[in-house]
Amino acid sequence: MSHVMALASASIDSLPNEVLIQALSSFSTRSLLPYAGVCRRFRGLVGRLHYYRLVEATVLQDHEVILESYHPSNKISTPSLLCAFLGTDGLSEAGEDASLEQLNRLYTRFRPYVSDDYRRPRSRWPTLEVHEGTQEPQVEVPSHDVNLESGELFSQLCTLTNMVKVGPRRGLFLSIANISDGVIRIWRDWLQNEAAKSTAVQQQQASPSLDDSSMLWTDSSKNVGLRFRVVNNGNGQAPILIGPNDELPVSYTLEYQELIIRTNQLVLSLETSKAHQVNHAGKALVIASM
Repeated sequence: MSHVMALASASIDSLPNEVLIQALSSFSTRSLLPYAGVCRRFRGLVGRLHYYRLVEATVLQDHEVILESYHPSNKISTPSLLCAFLGTDGLSEAGEDASLEQLNRLYTRFRPYVSDDYRRPRSRWPTLEVHEGTQEPQVEVPSHDVNLESGELFSQLCTLTNMVKVGPRRGLFLSIANISDGVIRIWRDWLQNEAAKSTAVQQQQASPSLDDSSMLWTDSSKNVGLRFRVVNNGNGQAPILIGPNDELPVSYTLEYQELIIRTNQLVLSLETSKAHQVNHAGKALVIASM
């Protein structure tokens, strides 16, 4: 048995990298990554292949990222947000020789906005505007109002992030793959602190740290996060009876600045979306937009 294993090992070691990459490329990412533990050579090949998958995923390939973010009581009336690709920080600098640990730390940034195709009746959310002569769309920032009554410590945002394959008509999807599904708690203290920090200088900050307090994560693994700018709308109407230690009602506006997604999650979602589309190719499956 040991002689057979030695021959098998020797035969694999004798193969050129191009042949091994061709063989490994047939595996999905979830099946591919465990092979990095086989040996140092495999770890390098898997890392190189995964790097190119990350690059490919950021192009989105006729796919779009859609964000649903709403208070539990306003799901029906809150429009979905399309997300314009902004970039993947550190991807080009990492290169194909980057370690898997380094690649796992990469995040891709998107700017949420509302398209007319995803606008629900009576919605007053702003739309994407493209101005002639500019390289990048000018976006009126979508927002969400948070009102806390006296004694309320937090509000909640349900967040659902999907990757969709655009259909023959805008607003229709050929496939859909979930990236994340979570709930964010918007704490009173956080609102107060972030509103105090919302100065003109900070608004111009191009790419704050992922550890910046303006970032709220939708999951404990920090795969998907939302960056907000908080605007204080002032105190609401005080109740008739209020104790000396009771907090007054407050009102804030959350302005969506960025959607941050771990780039690895984009790869997994893109593969899921493609597989779903292939499996239903002969059935003309079309999923209506929200």
